[in-house]
Amino acid sequence: MARYLGIPILALAAILNAAVMSRLQIGGGAPDLVFLVVVSWALLADVRDALLWAVIGGVMQDWMSITPLGASALGLVVVVFVADSLFGQVQRGNLLIPPLVAAGGTLVVHLGILIGLRLAGHAVPIALGLTYVTVPTMIYNAILILPVFRVVGLVYGWLSPRRVRLE
Repeated sequence: MARYLGIPILALAAILNAAVMSRLQIGGGAPDLVFLVVVSWALLADVRDALLWAVIGGVMQDWMSITPLGASALGLVVVVFVADSLFGQVQRGNLLIPPLVAAGGTLVVHLGILIGLRLAGHAVPIALGLTYVTVPTMIYNAILILPVFRVVGLVYGWLSPRRVRLE
């Protein structure tokens, strides 16, 4: 069920990204709600579900921006895979790992997007993009991951049945 519930959650996050989050810019960076939801789910859930959320969220986000279709999805898949490889599933009360993954993952996703834009023929200076867009977005995402992680953790707890052991 969690796999299918991800579609409306990520659609809403992509719409909010395009309509609301883009208005909260500092420099050229803004919070990335799709990224925050996908990273939160990746730290809480099974890697297969998180990879599916990464692809769906990335494609939805690309549809609503100038980014080449699939660039965000590719970056999110890499972040999910690396986060799962390094940390596995994280407890909902963890306050250290989510901001670290959010900051590092933002850099990975933005590098992928900037390279995708260059390959698509857009004259985007990578160093300037990293300085004026990625750094403010990293700060936003590292701060906002904690409340998003808590909310996604509540959804995950609601959707995940508890295992009962008989002794």
